[in-house]
Amino acid sequence: MNLRLGTRGSRLARVQARRVAERIRQASPGTGVELVIIQTTGDERSEFGEELPEELGEFSSALEQQLIRKVIDAAVHSAKDLPTRLAANLCVAAYPERVDPRDALVRKREDSENPFRGAVVATGSPRRDMFWREKWKETEIRGIRGNVDRRLDKLQDDPSLWGLILACAGIDRLGGLTEKLVMERLDPTWMVPAPGQGALAVECRVEDRKVRKVLEKIDDSSVRACVEAEKGFLQRWGGGCSESLGALGTMNPMGMIHLRAAVRDRHGGVQRAHMGGPASEPETLGVRLAEEMRRG
Repeated sequence: MNLRLGTRGSRLARVQARRVAERIRQASPGTGVELVIIQTTGDERSEFGEELPEELGEFSSALEQQLIRKVIDAAVHSAKDLPTRLAANLCVAAYPERVDPRDALVRKREDSENPFRGAVVATGSPRRDMFWREKWKETEIRGIRGNVDRRLDKLQDDPSLWGLILACAGIDRLGGLTEKLVMERLDPTWMVPAPGQGALAVECRVEDRKVRKVLEKIDDSSVRACVEAEKGFLQRWGGGCSESLGALGTMNPMGMIHLRAAVRDRHGGVQRAHMGGPASEPETLGVRLAEEMRRG
Protein backbone atom coordinates (compact mmCIF):
# COMPACT_ATOMS: atom_id res chain seq x y z
CA MET A 1 0.00 0.00 0.00
CA ASN A 2 1.22 3.51 -0.87
CA LEU A 3 -0.20 6.36 1.18
CA ARG A 4 -0.16 9.94 -0.13
CA LEU A 5 0.38 12.19 2.89
CA GLY A 6 -0.46 15.85 2.41
CA THR A 7 1.40 18.64 4.22
CA ARG A 8 2.04 22.36 4.07
CA GLY A 9 5.32 23.39 2.51
CA SER A 10 7.04 25.18 5.40
CA ARG A 11 10.15 23.62 6.92
CA LEU A 12 8.28 22.89 10.16
CA ALA A 13 5.34 21.31 8.35
CA ARG A 14 7.67 19.06 6.36
CA VAL A 15 9.54 18.04 9.53
CA GLN A 16 6.23 17.13 11.15
CA ALA A 17 5.06 15.19 8.11
CA ARG A 18 8.31 13.21 7.96
CA ARG A 19 7.89 12.30 11.65
CA VAL A 20 4.39 11.00 10.92
CA ALA A 21 5.58 9.15 7.82
CA GLU A 22 8.27 7.38 9.82
CA ARG A 23 5.76 6.37 12.49
CA ILE A 24 3.49 4.91 9.80
CA ARG A 25 6.33 2.91 8.25
CA GLN A 26 7.35 1.55 11.66
CA ALA A 27 3.81 0.63 12.69
CA SER A 28 2.85 -0.82 9.27
CA PRO A 29 5.92 -2.37 7.59
CA GLY A 30 5.57 -2.47 3.85
CA THR A 31 3.46 0.67 3.67
CA GLY A 32 4.97 3.30 1.41
CA VAL A 33 4.43 6.98 2.27
CA GLU A 34 4.70 9.78 -0.31
CA LEU A 35 4.72 13.39 0.93
CA VAL A 36 2.56 15.76 -1.14
CA ILE A 37 3.18 19.50 -0.60
CA ILE A 38 0.07 21.69 -0.67
CA GLN A 39 -0.04 25.50 -0.48
CA THR A 40 -2.59 26.84 2.04
CA THR A 41 -4.33 30.20 2.38
CA GLY A 42 -2.32 30.91 5.52
CA ASP A 43 0.94 30.29 3.68
CA GLU A 44 -0.12 32.59 0.84
CA ARG A 45 -1.01 35.41 3.25
CA SER A 46 2.30 34.95 5.03
CA GLU A 47 4.23 35.27 1.77
CA PHE A 48 2.68 38.69 1.18
CA GLY A 49 3.54 39.77 4.71
CA GLU A 50 -0.01 40.59 5.80
CA GLU A 51 0.19 41.54 9.49
CA LEU A 52 -3.26 40.16 10.34
CA PRO A 53 -4.48 37.74 13.03
CA GLU A 54 -4.57 34.10 12.01
CA GLU A 55 -7.97 32.95 10.77
CA LEU A 56 -9.80 29.71 11.56
CA GLY A 57 -8.90 26.97 9.09
CA GLU A 58 -6.48 29.04 7.00
CA PHE A 59 -3.75 26.41 7.42
CA SER A 60 -6.04 23.38 7.10
CA SER A 61 -8.79 24.05 4.55
CA ALA A 62 -6.63 23.54 1.44
CA LEU A 63 -5.41 20.20 2.78
CA GLU A 64 -8.98 19.15 3.54
CA GLN A 65 -10.09 20.09 0.03
CA GLN A 66 -7.40 17.86 -1.45
CA LEU A 67 -8.52 15.04 0.85
CA ILE A 68 -12.12 15.37 -0.31
CA ARG A 69 -10.98 15.44 -3.96
CA LYS A 70 -8.89 12.29 -3.28
CA VAL A 71 -5.67 13.96 -4.41
CA ILE A 72 -4.17 12.80 -1.09
CA ASP A 73 -5.10 9.97 1.29
CA ALA A 74 -4.30 11.70 4.59
CA ALA A 75 -3.18 15.11 5.82
CA VAL A 76 -0.86 16.15 8.67
CA HIS A 77 -1.93 19.20 10.67
CA SER A 78 -0.86 21.00 13.78
CA ALA A 79 -3.89 20.07 15.90
CA LYS A 80 -4.45 23.70 16.94
CA ASP A 81 -5.02 24.67 13.28
CA LEU A 82 -7.97 22.29 12.80
CA PRO A 83 -11.48 23.72 13.21
CA THR A 84 -13.62 22.17 15.94
CA ARG A 85 -16.11 20.84 13.37
CA LEU A 86 -14.73 18.82 10.46
CA ALA A 87 -16.47 18.09 7.16
CA ALA A 88 -18.93 15.20 7.59
CA ASN A 89 -16.80 12.84 5.50
CA LEU A 90 -13.49 13.59 7.26
CA CYS A 91 -12.10 12.47 10.63
CA VAL A 92 -8.94 12.69 12.72
CA ALA A 93 -7.71 9.09 12.60
CA ALA A 94 -4.60 9.72 14.70
CA TYR A 95 -3.05 12.09 17.19
CA PRO A 96 0.41 10.51 16.98
CA GLU A 97 2.35 12.78 19.33
CA ARG A 98 2.45 15.92 21.39
CA VAL A 99 5.57 17.81 22.39
CA ASP A 100 5.80 20.74 24.81
CA PRO A 101 2.46 22.58 24.46
CA ARG A 102 3.68 25.77 26.13
CA ASP A 103 4.40 29.13 24.54
CA ALA A 104 7.88 30.63 24.54
CA LEU A 105 9.28 34.13 24.71
CA VAL A 106 12.24 34.49 22.35
CA ARG A 107 14.56 37.48 22.66
CA LYS A 108 18.01 38.55 21.57
CA ARG A 109 20.72 37.27 23.89
CA GLU A 110 22.15 40.72 24.60
CA ASP A 111 18.80 42.20 25.65
CA SER A 112 17.58 42.47 29.25
CA GLU A 113 15.69 39.51 30.71
CA ASN A 114 12.59 41.58 31.49
CA PRO A 115 10.89 43.93 29.02
CA PHE A 116 11.44 47.63 29.58
CA ARG A 117 8.75 50.30 29.26
CA GLY A 118 7.80 50.61 25.57
CA ALA A 119 9.58 47.38 24.53
CA VAL A 120 8.04 45.88 21.38
CA VAL A 121 6.91 42.25 21.50
CA ALA A 122 5.65 40.54 18.34
CA THR A 123 2.90 37.95 18.01
CA GLY A 124 0.23 37.02 15.47
CA SER A 125 -2.09 35.63 18.15
CA PRO A 126 -4.86 37.55 19.98
CA ARG A 127 -4.60 34.93 22.75
CA ARG A 128 -0.90 35.61 23.36
CA ASP A 129 -1.55 39.33 23.06
CA MET A 130 -4.23 39.13 25.78
CA PHE A 131 -2.14 37.18 28.28
CA TRP A 132 1.00 39.22 27.65
CA ARG A 133 -0.81 42.55 28.21
CA GLU A 134 -2.25 41.15 31.44
CA LYS A 135 1.26 40.90 32.90
CA TRP A 136 3.32 43.48 30.96
CA LYS A 137 0.99 46.45 30.41
CA GLU A 138 3.74 48.93 29.55
CA THR A 139 5.03 47.05 26.51
CA GLU A 140 3.86 47.39 22.91
CA ILE A 141 2.42 44.45 20.94
CA ARG A 142 3.12 44.29 17.21
CA GLY A 143 1.49 41.87 14.75
CA ILE A 144 3.69 39.44 12.86
CA ARG A 145 3.08 36.86 10.11
CA GLY A 146 5.01 34.03 8.54
CA ASN A 147 6.32 30.61 9.52
CA VAL A 148 8.64 30.02 12.48
CA ASP A 149 11.83 30.60 10.48
CA ARG A 150 10.58 33.90 9.06
CA ARG A 151 9.48 35.19 12.45
CA LEU A 152 12.83 34.33 14.04
CA ASP A 153 14.69 35.98 11.16
CA LYS A 154 12.58 39.11 11.60
CA LEU A 155 13.37 39.23 15.32
CA GLN A 156 17.10 39.07 14.60
CA ASP A 157 16.98 41.59 11.73
CA ASP A 158 14.62 44.21 13.22
CA PRO A 159 16.35 46.30 15.93
CA SER A 160 12.99 47.69 17.09
CA LEU A 161 11.78 44.25 18.24
CA TRP A 162 12.63 43.23 21.81
CA GLY A 163 10.93 39.84 21.78
CA LEU A 164 8.70 37.35 20.00
CA ILE A 165 6.13 34.87 21.35
CA LEU A 166 5.98 31.48 19.63
CA ALA A 167 4.96 27.90 20.42
CA CYS A 168 7.71 25.83 22.04
CA ALA A 169 6.72 22.92 19.80
CA GLY A 170 7.79 24.60 16.57
CA ILE A 171 11.14 25.69 17.97
CA ASP A 172 11.83 22.26 19.46
CA ARG A 173 10.87 20.34 16.32
CA LEU A 174 13.17 22.55 14.24
CA GLY A 175 16.12 21.83 16.53
CA GLY A 176 16.21 24.94 18.72
CA LEU A 177 17.58 28.46 18.25
CA THR A 178 20.76 30.09 17.05
CA GLU A 179 23.30 31.25 19.63
CA LYS A 180 22.10 34.85 19.17
CA LEU A 181 18.64 34.10 20.61
CA VAL A 182 17.36 33.00 24.02
CA MET A 183 14.10 31.13 24.74
CA GLU A 184 12.07 31.23 27.95
CA ARG A 185 9.27 28.66 28.29
CA LEU A 186 6.26 30.50 29.70
CA ASP A 187 4.17 29.32 32.64
CA PRO A 188 1.02 27.67 31.16
CA THR A 189 -1.08 28.74 34.16
CA TRP A 190 -0.51 32.33 32.93
CA MET A 191 0.07 31.96 29.18
CA VAL A 192 -2.49 29.19 28.69
CA PRO A 193 -1.76 27.42 25.36
CA ALA A 194 -4.13 27.27 22.41
CA PRO A 195 -6.32 24.14 22.28
CA GLY A 196 -4.31 21.38 20.58
CA GLN A 197 -1.01 23.28 20.67
CA GLY A 198 2.02 20.99 20.38
CA ALA A 199 -0.02 18.04 19.10
CA LEU A 200 -0.08 16.60 15.58
CA ALA A 201 -3.33 15.45 13.97
CA VAL A 202 -3.64 13.17 10.95
CA GLU A 203 -6.89 13.53 9.04
CA CYS A 204 -8.40 11.20 6.44
CA ARG A 205 -11.69 10.31 4.77
CA VAL A 206 -14.18 8.44 6.96
CA GLU A 207 -14.96 6.00 4.16
CA ASP A 208 -11.32 5.03 3.56
CA ARG A 209 -11.10 2.07 5.93
CA LYS A 210 -7.67 0.88 4.80
CA VAL A 211 -6.07 4.26 5.48
CA ARG A 212 -7.90 4.63 8.79
CA LYS A 213 -6.67 1.21 9.90
CA VAL A 214 -3.07 2.20 9.15
CA LEU A 215 -3.38 5.56 10.91
CA GLU A 216 -5.11 4.17 13.99
CA LYS A 217 -1.95 2.20 14.74
CA ILE A 218 -0.08 5.44 15.45
CA ASP A 219 -2.81 7.09 17.52
CA ASP A 220 -1.85 8.08 21.08
CA SER A 221 -4.98 7.74 23.23
CA SER A 222 -3.73 10.11 25.97
CA VAL A 223 -2.93 12.85 23.44
CA ARG A 224 -6.34 12.34 21.82
CA ALA A 225 -8.18 12.62 25.14
CA CYS A 226 -6.42 15.85 26.15
CA VAL A 227 -6.89 17.49 22.74
CA GLU A 228 -10.55 16.47 22.58
CA ALA A 229 -11.13 18.00 26.02
CA GLU A 230 -9.49 21.25 24.88
CA LYS A 231 -11.42 21.29 21.60
CA GLY A 232 -14.64 20.47 23.46
CA PHE A 233 -14.10 23.59 25.54
CA LEU A 234 -13.32 25.66 22.44
CA GLN A 235 -16.41 24.44 20.58
CA ARG A 236 -18.77 25.06 23.50
CA TRP A 237 -17.30 28.51 24.09
CA GLY A 238 -17.75 29.28 20.41
CA GLY A 239 -14.28 30.51 19.47
CA GLY A 240 -11.94 29.84 16.57
CA CYS A 241 -8.17 29.54 16.50
CA SER A 242 -7.85 33.35 16.56
CA GLU A 243 -10.12 33.73 19.61
CA SER A 244 -8.64 35.14 22.83
CA LEU A 245 -8.87 31.79 24.58
CA GLY A 246 -6.55 29.12 25.94
CA ALA A 247 -7.15 25.54 27.13
CA LEU A 248 -4.74 22.83 28.23
CA GLY A 249 -5.50 19.29 29.33
CA THR A 250 -3.07 17.04 31.20
CA MET A 251 -3.50 13.35 31.98
CA ASN A 252 -2.63 11.72 35.30
CA PRO A 253 -1.73 8.02 35.87
CA MET A 254 -5.26 7.31 37.14
CA GLY A 255 -6.80 8.13 33.74
CA MET A 256 -8.16 11.53 34.79
CA ILE A 257 -7.77 14.75 32.81
CA HIS A 258 -7.12 18.09 34.46
CA LEU A 259 -8.36 20.82 32.12
CA ARG A 260 -7.30 24.42 32.60
CA ALA A 261 -8.81 27.28 30.57
CA ALA A 262 -8.67 31.06 30.33
CA VAL A 263 -10.81 33.48 28.31
CA ARG A 264 -11.34 37.21 27.93
CA ASP A 265 -14.06 38.31 30.34
CA ARG A 266 -16.81 40.85 29.71
CA HIS A 267 -14.77 43.62 31.30
CA GLY A 268 -11.71 43.06 29.09
CA GLY A 269 -9.78 41.14 31.73
CA VAL A 270 -8.99 37.43 31.93
CA GLN A 271 -11.21 34.76 33.49
CA ARG A 272 -9.53 31.50 34.53
CA ALA A 273 -10.88 28.15 35.75
CA HIS A 274 -9.99 24.47 35.88
CA MET A 275 -11.79 21.15 36.26
CA GLY A 276 -11.05 17.43 36.35
CA GLY A 277 -12.84 14.53 34.72
CA PRO A 278 -12.43 11.02 33.28
CA ALA A 279 -10.40 10.57 30.11
CA SER A 280 -13.23 8.41 28.77
CA GLU A 281 -15.40 11.54 28.31
CA PRO A 282 -12.98 14.30 27.29
CA GLU A 283 -15.36 16.42 25.21
CA THR A 284 -17.92 16.38 28.02
CA LEU A 285 -15.27 17.73 30.38
CA GLY A 286 -14.50 20.59 27.99
CA VAL A 287 -18.19 21.44 27.61
CA ARG A 288 -18.77 21.37 31.39
CA LEU A 289 -15.86 23.71 32.06
CA ALA A 290 -17.02 26.15 29.36
CA GLU A 291 -20.56 26.18 30.78
CA GLU A 292 -19.27 26.74 34.31
CA MET A 293 -17.15 29.69 33.15
CA ARG A 294 -20.11 31.21 31.29
CA ARG A 295 -22.19 31.06 34.45
CA GLY A 296 -19.35 32.75 36.33
